[in-house]
Amino acid sequence: MGGSPIFVLLMLSGALIMGASSWRRRRIRKAVRDLPTAMARQLGDDPLFEPPAVGNIPEGLRAYAGQYRRYARIEKTVWALAFVWLAYVLVLVLRGN
Repeated sequence: MGGSPIFVLLMLSGALIMGASSWRRRRIRKAVRDLPTAMARQLGDDPLFEPPAVGNIPEGLRAYAGQYRRYARIEKTVWALAFVWLAYVLVLVLRGN
């Protein structure tokens, strides 16, 4: 199964999922580095650095919280594409192609 087309298609979906997750972590770390130290200390633990709850967001962290949510939406969209791709591969396998 190492060189079969089905295996390659499965690995593509895995690469999409892992790539989206690492992209989000890199972007979040970069955004945290750009924050002042006092604001960065109010965030959650590494690697996700979650902002405070929606009602308790200080003024200095509102832009970061917006970025955090936007990056999460992008990651979930890529994950959805990967799962659609997995469904397509499943259909190919079941049809015998």
